Amino acid sequence: MSFEWWDGFDSADKIVISAFLVQLTKWETVKNVILSMERKGLSSLEEIAKLDISSVEKMIKPVNFYRTKARRILNFARFAKDMGGLSNVLKLEKREVLLSQDGVGEETADSILLFAGHQLVFPNTDYSRRVITRVIGRELKRREVASFVKQNFNEDLYVYKVLHAGLGAVGKTFCLLTKPKCDRCFLKQVCEYNYRYS
Repeated sequence: MSFEWWDGFDSADKIVISAFLVQLTKWETVKNVILSMERKGLSSLEEIAKLDISSVEKMIKPVNFYRTKARRILNFARFAKDMGGLSNVLKLEKREVLLSQDGVGEETADSILLFAGHQLVFPNTDYSRRVITRVIGRELKRREVASFVKQNFNEDLYVYKVLHAGLGAVGKTFCLLTKPKCDRCFLKQVCEYNYRYS
C-alpha cells in the first residue's frame, strides 16, 4: 500500500509528523519543513525520539505554534517508541490510544489512520461535511459524515483516500463557507445547493 497520497510523502512517519504540523499552518510551510527534516535525516519518529525539545523546536520553527507542536511531536515519537514502533499505533483498535495523545483530535487521528495506517476510516472534516451537505441538499452534522460515506460509497481504501482528498480540494477551492464559487465548480451539475441558490 502506497503512502504517497499525502502530497508525495513516502512514509507513515512523514504523514504523522505533517498531521501535527499542519494544524493552523499553511500546507506549503509544512511541506518545506518536512523536506528540510528529510535532508537532515530527521524525518522519522524514531530519530525524533532521540532529540531534545530545543532541537525539535529549531527544526520546525517556520510552522505556527512551533513550541507546542515540538512538544507534541516529541511526546508522540517517544510514545510510538514505547508502543514498539509506529506500526503498532496505526491500527484501528488503537484509535482511542491515539486520541489520548496531546494534539490528536478525531480528524487528526482518522487522517493518520487512513493515510499512514491504511485503515478503513473516513475522517469527519468541515470540508467534507460542507461539500456533501450542499451536494445532497440535506444538512449533515460533522459526526454523520463518516456514516454517510460508509452507506453511499464502496468501503475501499482507494475510494476513501480519493474521496477525502477530493472533498478537501473542492471545499478549499470552490465550496467556500461564504461566497461559494458554484459557477466554476465541477460538481455544479449534481449539486442541490447550486440549483437552489445560484
